[in-house]
Amino acid sequence: MGSSNSAWLTTSQLCTALTISRSKLCRWQQRKVFRQGVHWVRKNPAAPCSDQLWSLAACRSVLHKP
Repeated sequence: MGSSNSAWLTTSQLCTALTISRSKLCRWQQRKVFRQGVHWVRKNPAAPCSDQLWSLAACRSVLHKP
C-alpha cells in the first residue's frame, strides 16, 4: 500500500479523513480553495461529470498552512 502522501481518495473518503461535510467540500471547491489538477482529478478525464479523486496530502497542506 502507498504512503499517505500519495493517497487518492473518493469524495466520501476525503470527507471522512478531513472530518468535513460534503457540502463544505463543495463550497471550498467552488471557491477554488481546492483546484482541479492539484487537489482533485476526474476518474475519467473524458467525462465531465465523472467522479472525482482527491489528493489527501494536497488537501491537508491547504488546510494546515500556518
